[in-house]
Amino acid sequence: MRHSDVSVGIVLLALCALIYWLTTGFTEVPAMLSQNVPPTFFPRLVVTIVAALSVVLIVVGLRKERVPAPAVSPAVFVTAGIVIAAGLLVEWVGTLPTLSLIAVALPLAWGERRLPRIGLLAVGLPSAIYVIFSVALGIRFPAGQLFNWLT
Repeated sequence: MRHSDVSVGIVLLALCALIYWLTTGFTEVPAMLSQNVPPTFFPRLVVTIVAALSVVLIVVGLRKERVPAPAVSPAVFVTAGIVIAAGLLVEWVGTLPTLSLIAVALPLAWGERRLPRIGLLAVGLPSAIYVIFSVALGIRFPAGQLFNWLT
């Protein structure tokens, strides 16, 4: 048996194929609402990037010797909890503020203690995403119920 990266890469490729196939069932959005981007574009972009990285994982795994897998770190479960909480929070708080919260919570959960860098990430990440997607591509992010309530 080869390195576990090979098995993980194969599973990821299979999931990517399934998700890509699921995007073929997306309904078309009227041109007025599509913001010049079809509904399949971003899911397929992400799936393609994950598939390419999975191929790299498989190739690198084929070159490695098999080693016993270490125990799962508690940080994995904390990360999953943060991501799930963010998914629940995004509708209420909004996309960009939720990204800021994630940019603070994840590094802290992983042991990062350089607060100025975390602060820079918390401001820089959502700002960069806003500029790329909202300004350059014209895509609007949901503001969240809290923002709507405040205005």
